[in-house]
Amino acid sequence: MISIYNHEKLYFAVALKDNKIIKTILPKTSQEEAIDEVSRGFSSYQLSDAYDSLAKSVCMSYHGEKISFKDKFIDDEIRGNFQKDVLQEVVEIPYGKVKTYKQIAEAVDSKAYRAVGTAIGRNPLPIIIPCHRVVKSDLSIGGFLGGTKMKKEILENEGICIVNNKIEK
Repeated sequence: MISIYNHEKLYFAVALKDNKIIKTILPKTSQEEAIDEVSRGFSSYQLSDAYDSLAKSVCMSYHGEKISFKDKFIDDEIRGNFQKDVLQEVVEIPYGKVKTYKQIAEAVDSKAYRAVGTAIGRNPLPIIIPCHRVVKSDLSIGGFLGGTKMKKEILENEGICIVNNKIEK
């Protein structure tokens, strides 16, 4: 089941199975693009307004509202123990705070900082699992599936001060 929410010409979409979120997308500029991306990988889907409020919550979170999504997603959809461990660490990063790729790697007993970046890059639930809160060790914002401009916007929406693409402590 897929639900879409439109806000200020941005489309937010969520896919659910058994009333649990299995996929979200970063905002798109058209409904068709949002449906196309959120349904990728599914052989069939049903578009419904049943979860529009959940898609709206993702939108509001993107725009800086502090919303908890704990217990609303199925982590079985996340492949591989390393990726699960990494994303579980990312879920625990508090609103308005950041951690570095190195800190995440150390928390999962690894020195594979780049592998942490790869695991984060495969996050099936952006915004809900706040991968935007992970930055480079020098506190520069680093990469992001939606681009650095979007990552900076989301972080600033959470009240994080960024100067010259670096987090100000």
